[in-house]
Amino acid sequence: MALKFFFNKAVFCAAAFGLAGLAQAATQATFYVAPDGSDAAKGTKDAPFKTIGAAQKAVRAINGSMTGDIEVILCEGTYQVTNTINFDERDGGKNGYYVRYKAAEGEHPLITGGMPITGWTLHDEANNIWKAENVEGRFRQLYVNNQKAVRACFPNVIAANDKGVGGFDHDFVRLTKVDSTGRAFDVSADYIKNIKNIENVEIHLMIAWSENILRLEKAEVNGGTAKLIPKDPERTKLFHRAYPMLGTAFMSNPPKQQAFYLENSYDLLDAEGEWFLDEKEHVLYYKARKGENMQTANVVAPRINTLFNVLGKDTKNKVGYMAFEGLTFAHSNYTRPSEEGFLDLQAANFNVDVLPDPSRGNWEKLNSNKYVLWRPDAAFRVENAHHFLVQGCVFSQIAATGLDFVSGTNDDLIQGNAFFEVGAAGIMLGKFAPDSLSEIHEGYNPSDKEEISTRDTIKNNLITNVTNEHQGAVGIGAGYPRYVVIEHNEVSYTYYSGISVGFGWTKKETAMTNNHINWNNIHHIARLLCDSGPIYTLSNQGTGSEIQHNYIHDNGTSKWADYWNVPIYLDEGSSGFTVKENVFKNSPAGVGTNQAGQNTLQQTNDYYNADVVNNAGIEKDFQYIRSIKEIPVADFSNIVPQAPFGGAAATIPGRIEFENYDEGGQSISYKDKDAVNEGKVYREDGVDVVGLDCADSAATADCKGYAVGYTDAGEWMEYTVEVAETAQFLFRANVASGLDVAGFQLFLDGKAVSDTISIPKGEDWNTYGTIEGKTETLIKGEHVLRVVVTGAYGNLDWIQFALTEAGLDEPDGIRGGYSLNLDVSNVGTYKIYNSQGRLMDHLNATSSREARDMVRSRVMDAGIYMVKTPNGSSFRMNVK
Repeated sequence: MALKFFFNKAVFCAAAFGLAGLAQAATQATFYVAPDGSDAAKGTKDAPFKTIGAAQKAVRAINGSMTGDIEVILCEGTYQVTNTINFDERDGGKNGYYVRYKAAEGEHPLITGGMPITGWTLHDEANNIWKAENVEGRFRQLYVNNQKAVRACFPNVIAANDKGVGGFDHDFVRLTKVDSTGRAFDVSADYIKNIKNIENVEIHLMIAWSENILRLEKAEVNGGTAKLIPKDPERTKLFHRAYPMLGTAFMSNPPKQQAFYLENSYDLLDAEGEWFLDEKEHVLYYKARKGENMQTANVVAPRINTLFNVLGKDTKNKVGYMAFEGLTFAHSNYTRPSEEGFLDLQAANFNVDVLPDPSRGNWEKLNSNKYVLWRPDAAFRVENAHHFLVQGCVFSQIAATGLDFVSGTNDDLIQGNAFFEVGAAGIMLGKFAPDSLSEIHEGYNPSDKEEISTRDTIKNNLITNVTNEHQGAVGIGAGYPRYVVIEHNEVSYTYYSGISVGFGWTKKETAMTNNHINWNNIHHIARLLCDSGPIYTLSNQGTGSEIQHNYIHDNGTSKWADYWNVPIYLDEGSSGFTVKENVFKNSPAGVGTNQAGQNTLQQTNDYYNADVVNNAGIEKDFQYIRSIKEIPVADFSNIVPQAPFGGAAATIPGRIEFENYDEGGQSISYKDKDAVNEGKVYREDGVDVVGLDCADSAATADCKGYAVGYTDAGEWMEYTVEVAETAQFLFRANVASGLDVAGFQLFLDGKAVSDTISIPKGEDWNTYGTIEGKTETLIKGEHVLRVVVTGAYGNLDWIQFALTEAGLDEPDGIRGGYSLNLDVSNVGTYKIYNSQGRLMDHLNATSSREARDMVRSRVMDAGIYMVKTPNGSSFRMNVK
């Protein structure tokens, strides 16, 4: 059957459907979620929750002892993820029963990490260029009316209608030469003659089997040649690296230079559908396509790197028995290339560093073969999980990887999902290296076998039109799995390999054994890069591994590739495979080997079997996913705006607890560079909050307070503040750091109101001390205070503002009293927060006055408390 996506804004939610091929147990409980529901509701069909987080809490309350499956049904509509939703071992099923997050029958809930871009005005009428101002955040993709736009580039892209409506491929030009001594690239001066601000520009360079993104620092023009000089750290890493082979294309005859394109400049904004973000001025420019009305267009930019993060505590405490079914994931972000470049070593695993390699001579000049690396972020990330199911889901408009089972996964099933318009791999599985500090040629075979991805199955998935941002990625990539089954998938339209299993380039024993790659339909792969195969393997795969009954067709080698591609490719160290009965059509045929180990090769180039041709690829029950061509249009009418944490603005003069940053989420009220809350206390989002003086880090009820920790330069938090009077203010901050590089700076409504504030090196990160300073003049009224981390590794506890030195010495910096008409009837649940914003208690009352009296009777300690009313307003109380 064909699926057609549609939107229904009414709160109607059909019963959940059972996906093909999966028997389901009796149901213990069912919760419902709808975009226009309420988290104060009961989570029933008639009174659904609003957010997935509310449903998650309801599940945790009852899944300790399960007698059937627990279902969370997501109704039609858009679920905007403002913070990564983190699941752990508390969220899984018990006693063999599943916790299932699933779409309502016939409905297509959209889970988006994006944000709307509105307020477009015409900037350049002659060229039909529009602009949107006050655009916060950094992103590398943009979607206009559900179609991907093009980041302004040279040469302009070319249409690729076979990739779907609006599909495109990048076009390329070639280097004049690589200047390895000057660590630069020589190109025709004509390529950059119209670019004024070269420091915005990136060069995307195709080197053999990898795509590399380097930010440019400057260009030196000498006659008809321009020397492009990249920024560090990527410049140094690239020119230390021996492989892939930078310079004149390997084995090219006649010799040819490598292909590249330039990206990201207003001066390259010359074709319909292109865009440029001026990050300094926070202005987004877009050259509209024919027929687009930007005043009514639906424009989405990604802001969250990882939408769902499933992370078991360790390999002994995994997340078990969870299922995600029929959901659509879209608009993930990935900005690492904008921050420090992206050097793809292979399969989009990027160089964290290049290590000295004295055995190869002068490693300073393209001669090191020692690397440490890591993988791109994923929209849906899973680590330490068993009996985990992802089925019938759609992944599209994704910046990097779609779905990544990182490590510690076992007995899991990835089945019947559609991946299209994805920046890197559709699916990744298993570690490619022990960690980001281990040299990759050491291989991977940990003593803790529970860490190895084992008995996982990837089956009946459609992976097409992927690797669009990181062309060196693959359709399905597996590092060092064991007993993996990759079968009956359709993989097509990649720029590098189709299915890749193994890493490390070694014949030594690894974690791998008994890996099966059978009955897949693989076509139109390696459409740009070289040294690839529809099925590609590396390293010792133990015994019992198979590559059989795959239908491989319509593959070739791009004119831009440095050199050739291979059919089935058993590359360095590959061993343990039986290869037979694979069918080739309009494609290189047979098996290519390069320094492989022992394998059983029974494959002939002219082998043909109609059964393979007719039955390889997606099986009948899942054929419907081949008809999914687009995702629902994002509807942001129910988004939650930025708001003060706890409901009331902080006061200046007064004390601000750094962990009480505003509600709103990533790129709205804060920016954090990873999805993991390293501190795992106080708030459940990406900001790393740590406990102070906690007796037990796993049970933080007795913590004396909280601080923002694990900080990294460029991160920030925002606070809605009420400035009592126009004045300059003194401030005192309580901070800690074990290094001498930490610091932060204060901004009010985007304007710097302090110098950079250095945090001195102390005894450690648990020993806090105060630092002092003075602001510029702050204007009376409500504003947004942004605290920007300028130097990493500082812990931020609180900051206090006062007009005088004596004011800084007050215990809490709170002045004056608060009054409110408490006689207004407001029936329901009231929430009590302490002065740090920590939820202390719930109470039921019929009015604010009754709530006030109940607070006084329940709260024993003197202090300032905030009470949030059922209708969302709040009032403060001074309990003496």
